[in-house]
Amino acid sequence: MVLNLKGLLSGDAKAISVDTVLDFTGEEYSGEKPFGKPVKVTGNVTNRADVTELSLLCTVTVIKPCDRCGVETVKEYVFPINRVLVTELMEEDNIDLLLVTDYQLDLYEVCLSEILLSLPMKHLCSEGCRGICPTCGKNLNEGFCGCETKSVDPRLEVLLKLLEDED
Repeated sequence: MVLNLKGLLSGDAKAISVDTVLDFTGEEYSGEKPFGKPVKVTGNVTNRADVTELSLLCTVTVIKPCDRCGVETVKEYVFPINRVLVTELMEEDNIDLLLVTDYQLDLYEVCLSEILLSLPMKHLCSEGCRGICPTCGKNLNEGFCGCETKSVDPRLEVLLKLLEDED
């Protein structure tokens, strides 16, 4: 969805309301297509005192396996997007400014980049996820497997053998 901001940036209009759905289901992130449902985008673009501001809320549903245990997990996130819109950049290092070219703002691109930057690095089924056993592969959230949890660095096994021989 592309917003025409000519009237807003020239001062003719005061606000543009945004209430749309963007389909990111075909987009890849970390080798997967995690966006199981279209993204709901609500908010507005306002012009007050010759300052044009973009203020959006993106509701995103992420469906992908837990990074620790591998169980398919559905999480919903709400990411705010707040940027000042400009037609030319004065300071290149200000991340709150968003450059608008030809009075057109592509909501798809803006929302996709903001969502990808805001997603957590780890997608977990729960904060207390125990993961899987490195020996047998059992999901430790379902119970312990009984595998030996004490492991010895292979480089130090010789020293452990010496200690066992002394006993």
